[in-house]
Amino acid sequence: MSFRNRLYRFMEGRNGVDALSVFINRLSFGWLFGAILFTFLSILFMRRDAAAASTVFRVLYFIAYGLGLILLILWFFRVFSKNVAKRQAENTRYQYRMQKLRRKRASVKQQWKDRKTYKYFRCPQCRQKMRAPRHKGRIRVTCSKCSHVFITKT
Repeated sequence: MSFRNRLYRFMEGRNGVDALSVFINRLSFGWLFGAILFTFLSILFMRRDAAAASTVFRVLYFIAYGLGLILLILWFFRVFSKNVAKRQAENTRYQYRMQKLRRKRASVKQQWKDRKTYKYFRCPQCRQKMRAPRHKGRIRVTCSKCSHVFITKT
């Protein structure tokens, strides 16, 4: 039996790699890279007779290394877990939160792009976000969500 077939049989019924495990993996390697960076900074400050700074970088090294290892262990746990339903639910929650962040980022990006032509504001009653063309003076606005009428300056 080839290695590939043995690997397929081993992973059968296990969660495998999903979006959340990829995120955890990248995060763990980021922390481990930070640990390496703190090691170099510790050595650099040790040569300059800055013992206090060297000690701080050593402590930061242990924190970063510890977090990196914990996240790597969590990654292995998620990838090889046989409780697929629970892992999929975690992945779904992660993807939902990431989608909210992406929408928020896209909204902020669009507002920045439209900043010269539109004024963005919120309804004072329900906090619904709205926009109106700039340089129209004082206008009367009706909220589309709660039908509250108010006057605002563009």
